[in-house]
Amino acid sequence: MSLTVLQKQLLPEIETHLKIFLQSLDFGQSQTLYEMISYHMGWEDVGANHGKRIRPFLSLLCAGALNGTIQNTMPGAVAIEYLHNFTLIHDDIEDNSPIRHGKPTLWRKWGLAQAVNAGDALFSIAQLSMLSLNETCDEAIALKALEAFNHTCLNLTQGQYLDIAFESSQDIDISTYLDMIGGKTAALIGFSTFLGGLTAHVGERQLELLEAFGSSLGMAFQIQDDYLGIWGDPQETGKSAATDLLTRKKSLPILFGLKQSDDFKNFWNNEEISPENVDTLAHMLIACGAQDFVQTKAGQFTEKAFKALDQLFPVKNDYNIALHELTETLLNRNY
Repeated sequence: MSLTVLQKQLLPEIETHLKIFLQSLDFGQSQTLYEMISYHMGWEDVGANHGKRIRPFLSLLCAGALNGTIQNTMPGAVAIEYLHNFTLIHDDIEDNSPIRHGKPTLWRKWGLAQAVNAGDALFSIAQLSMLSLNETCDEAIALKALEAFNHTCLNLTQGQYLDIAFESSQDIDISTYLDMIGGKTAALIGFSTFLGGLTAHVGERQLELLEAFGSSLGMAFQIQDDYLGIWGDPQETGKSAATDLLTRKKSLPILFGLKQSDDFKNFWNNEEISPENVDTLAHMLIACGAQDFVQTKAGQFTEKAFKALDQLFPVKNDYNIALHELTETLLNRNY
């Protein structure tokens, strides 16, 4: 059973359970709130674009790879996707982003106050779904999952704090940046893989390896995204060349350049960045070693992810083979 087969099997099942759980809740006189959440999740139109549901898919793959039951894990997988979308709604507000998946964001369509409220609703919905693990597993598993879930929520908000603080900071250490993406990106992916093992009733050592795998995967994924934000092929990424430079995003290669190259730092601080000079800046980063540094750092986390996979799954089955394929796909993408 290949990755493609499991995607065709499990992704529609995730979508169905997401909808069923939302529909099971009583919105009373707040039906528009239900409509806002459905809109954000991509359900308002047939064929509407939505996220890839990678995090819940990872949870289910890990559960299956450890001989767990997909249905036992599903309430937690649903919770993870709802939590992820809570963060997206608040990110859009905090970043002043008008568009997501090609359509107006919630705050643009319904206003700032109601968008904050919809995000808060999704946070509560995620908690309720995670708690319902007591129906598919048992109360001990549900309680442990809920505790780890809330620690993850705290890590997410800490990462978001650092990300926002970076906008006004003139001196950011690379180690602090790695802490930021560790919270904002890697924490929830690490929890997703951890949850698959928890609901499959594996031991503490395997749970540690699962979290290490997911966290390393998240770190490598974000660092690769930073690379593609400057040196990605626009035809592959769907974005203009060197987008992160044009938007002055303080990503990993840019932070490295600010530390290592006076020429780059002077240009960054004193010149207007435009499509006409963005290639000059990108080449400055290559000259000071930023490209090599980022590729090396991504390679280190990639190696950690695959090492954890090898330790977890010395004996292969359909699910862990698909998990390996998915990791290869995510960490070797050009978009």
